[in-house]
Amino acid sequence: MYRATRFTLRALLAAALTLAAGAACGASDDAMAPTDKQLNQLYWQGHEALKNADWNGALKRFGDLEKQLRAKEPQSADAAVYWQAYTLTQAKRTTEAKAAVERLHHDFPSSRWNKDADALLRQSVPAAAQPDATASDEDIAEIAVEGLLNAPPERALPLLKKVLQSQHSDKVKKRALFVLSQLDEEAALDAVVDVAKASKDRELREEAIRMLGVSGQDRAIERLRELYANANDAQEKRAIVQAWLTADRKDLILASARTETDPSVRRQAIQALGALDASTELKQLFDATHDAQNQREIIQALGVAGNVQALASIAESRQPDEVRVEALQALGVAGEEGGAAQLVKLYPQMTTPALREAAMQGLLVAGNAEALTQLYKQAKSKEEKQALLRALTTLGDDAALNIIEHELDKQGGSHE
Repeated sequence: MYRATRFTLRALLAAALTLAAGAACGASDDAMAPTDKQLNQLYWQGHEALKNADWNGALKRFGDLEKQLRAKEPQSADAAVYWQAYTLTQAKRTTEAKAAVERLHHDFPSSRWNKDADALLRQSVPAAAQPDATASDEDIAEIAVEGLLNAPPERALPLLKKVLQSQHSDKVKKRALFVLSQLDEEAALDAVVDVAKASKDRELREEAIRMLGVSGQDRAIERLRELYANANDAQEKRAIVQAWLTADRKDLILASARTETDPSVRRQAIQALGALDASTELKQLFDATHDAQNQREIIQALGVAGNVQALASIAESRQPDEVRVEALQALGVAGEEGGAAQLVKLYPQMTTPALREAAMQGLLVAGNAEALTQLYKQAKSKEEKQALLRALTTLGDDAALNIIEHELDKQGGSHE
């Protein structure tokens, strides 16, 4: 059976984590994830808008993300441009999507996203409009492969295996892997596993791993466990963690987060737990680790999971200030309402400038001008008022403008 809704949601989350995992891959990987909390917030908001088919909202988030990345992490801005092109394609705004892809090629000629961006454009152009006869043949082949979803397994299986052994494009072979993952036949599953194990094409191997996760069958998950146990390649392990995310296997992801020695894979697992709202598991991990980097990653995942209570507990704890700063900032990611309320409550308890600054940054990430206004009115020192006013001016909404107007009138006098 074709699991359309489930596949779409998890695929988006997996795609999001693919970008996040890139931060650990070094300079050879262009898909560097934003490390700034506000950038991460924009990224996740963009994908949430995509999930809800809010194309304008997604486009604004990814556009804002690009601007800020170009200023703060320019090596990561190519990903933001790609997601704008993706959004425009989904919105059927083909001309604008093409312009975004051309901008991606021009500004980032060696980006890993260029190939995917070109594929977006090919998918958005009807086969009849494509001048290349080979491309049209491949479109026909892809439709034929999809048609095997409704064929008897005994007829579909040999044809799909034949496609995988043929000279067809990776795009057609990927569709064949998807159809195989939906056939309730052990031989079909074995065919996908064979590609995951033995294909010389890394992209196809990773697609086969993803399709095992899409299948969700117990046998498929067991094969993924075997692949993970025998894998020596960090990128392959990260692909398996994403497949477990697709399959909602929180238990396996938690085991990876607890035992994995490769930092990039462990980071992937922690972020996946955040995407699965695994708040209890993340708090257990936090309590069990004393590694500062692991603690930071877990706190960020708690923010994505929206665990306001756990983050507030860490912010109030006797942890080092740098850990408490991370928790305060993550409260902004956790949500505009619950997180902001906790930040307002915690702010008076923060005894150092760094902790108060972190609480303000959390409110900025949450975009909560009313909470910042409340803190501004309660501030007891000139220095606090100045810092809070600077934070308010970056938001520029009515609450901030009212404060600015009030201060200007108070200082300069009001003239009728």
